[in-house]
Amino acid sequence: MLQVPDGWTLEWRPLAGHRTGEISWPNRTIVIDPTRSPESQRCTLTHEVIHAERGPVLGDPVLIAREEHAVEEETARRLIGIDELADTLAWTHNLPEAADELGVDTHTLRARLDRLRPGERAWLTRRLDGDR
Repeated sequence: MLQVPDGWTLEWRPLAGHRTGEISWPNRTIVIDPTRSPESQRCTLTHEVIHAERGPVLGDPVLIAREEHAVEEETARRLIGIDELADTLAWTHNLPEAADELGVDTHTLRARLDRLRPGERAWLTRRLDGDR
């Protein structure tokens, strides 16, 4: 089970709108919406923990967007190993089915696929072509 960093508190409470989680830097609190799917909760918790580990980025919208991109990539990498991804893609028929099998939401699976490193992409292509 994923642990929040030392000095941080985890709270479970419904959030407004489409938000699945949030982080409060002044309170050192991570909030996860318990009404979301278990896969969404797992991905959101991992995402927010990575934010807490990396520290705040304030002010510049470009830096904030870059940080969000980096956190999304790290979340996907932590939750979806390349071997597990290959095994799942070899037999599933679509992204929702693959995400369900991997225990993640489709956003996280898409982030993992979109941000494959060149070596990972080549290995995955060879592996999947060999399974056919």
